[in-house]
Amino acid sequence: MQVDRPSGDTHLAGQVFSDRTSVLVCENSQVQLRILSEAVRDAGYEVHTASNAEDALTLLNLMPIDIFLTGIEVGTTSGLEACWLLKSNPETETVYTIVVTASGQEKRLEESLDAGADDFIRKPVNMTELRARLRAATRLVRMQKQFRHMAETDALTGAANRRAFMQYLDTLVDRARRQDAPLAAVMVDLDHFKRTNDTYGHAVGDKVLVQTVRQVQSCLRDCDMLGRLGGEEFAVVLPGATAASAVAAAERIREAIAAVDVRVDNGDRIPVTASLGVAVLEGDKMMETAEGLLHAADEALYAAKAGGRNRVVEAASCREDAPVRAVG
Repeated sequence: MQVDRPSGDTHLAGQVFSDRTSVLVCENSQVQLRILSEAVRDAGYEVHTASNAEDALTLLNLMPIDIFLTGIEVGTTSGLEACWLLKSNPETETVYTIVVTASGQEKRLEESLDAGADDFIRKPVNMTELRARLRAATRLVRMQKQFRHMAETDALTGAANRRAFMQYLDTLVDRARRQDAPLAAVMVDLDHFKRTNDTYGHAVGDKVLVQTVRQVQSCLRDCDMLGRLGGEEFAVVLPGATAASAVAAAERIREAIAAVDVRVDNGDRIPVTASLGVAVLEGDKMMETAEGLLHAADEALYAAKAGGRNRVVEAASCREDAPVRAVG
């Protein structure tokens, strides 16, 4: 497997979007693989390569791929089987698939489309035709990304909406339990936000929310996700975070929110602070559900509110009856 690292990636709601459309080329012939990958790269695409379907499927499950260009005979698993597996997996079903077929293989062409291929191109591959098909695929991929982004994003702040956040958290909790890997959730609630709305108006309150999200996003890694659960309540999921690193991340978030700079007409700065609750799945503290993890973080958040606000409180254990302790 070969990967050309993209440049200029952007981070939004816990996902990485490359400036360029990414194409995975799969061919068992090294000559054909080199010819196709060079043609795709010269056309301005980010290129990944695999010489068999097994490696291709591994890459497709590890990184965001937009277009899968594959031959049919590409190892123990055929290119057609790979297409079927992609389309039957909710996490990869949106990958646009193009199958390369040999001339005279009309039956294989029918099989390709039945297997879920979105398009096909015949050998010997005409490079002008290949570029045209890639451009058409790119238009569809970009449109699909825009629709998905709109469906998963909070319209005001740009954070993930509740549905998208919970789906991501469900996936991470399941993975953490299977791999016995740590995972942390942080509940974030702005202090006295209703007072801000009542005093300065909802337009000013909206500015506070937008700047808050911008500040929090600046503290996160590509694999983290910030979600707006409702009103002034947010949540952050931190894959791989231990208790110590999660608390440290929460403190950075708290300090970043305190730096939000929204001013009213007379120039006065509106004070903005937040209370945060941290819960961690680690070792023997594994929860069965994402809701259980958020419940533990929420209990810690209430303890932070009760303890004076503008602070981080960690749940000592991820159980519904978990004790909490103040941090800092």
